[in-house]
Amino acid sequence: MKINRINLISIFSILIFVSFATSTPTPLKRQDQLNGFTQCKGSFANSITVLSYTPNPIVTGQNITVHLAGTATEIIKQGTTIVYTVYFKDEPTKEAFQHKQDFCEVFVKQSGSECPVKKGDYSFTASWLVEKHPDEPKNLVVEYNFNISVFDSDGKVLSCINGSTKFSYS
Repeated sequence: MKINRINLISIFSILIFVSFATSTPTPLKRQDQLNGFTQCKGSFANSITVLSYTPNPIVTGQNITVHLAGTATEIIKQGTTIVYTVYFKDEPTKEAFQHKQDFCEVFVKQSGSECPVKKGDYSFTASWLVEKHPDEPKNLVVEYNFNISVFDSDGKVLSCINGSTKFSYS
């Protein structure tokens, strides 16, 4: 009888433990690979699936480091550009500024590769100085809407994402 009682207590203890372990919710934290950005409407040959940048918020007068990754179904050739079109958050149709870079020079070469970039997965990291402008606000953090588009040398949009980010002006 003692053996049965010990077995019964063991089984009961295991059941309580299993019930407790399976009833406790485990929060799943899913990392947003695009940091709040989303693919633009439409169909594009190349996708951007990862966008990260530091510092966040972006600080004028300091370097920014940007990591882009995705999949290219079209070769990225010399002459490809990346264009950041920035809009005021409270006036989404009013352009604040635009910045254009040579994609191969800034992203591909800084990552140790050369253009053309073959079809397939890509991952590039680049850093550059975010210049201060005399007319920028002082001691303020401003949120902007961004459109980031990658164009081939003929002006065809290869990739496009939209989102918002903050700038810190000192």
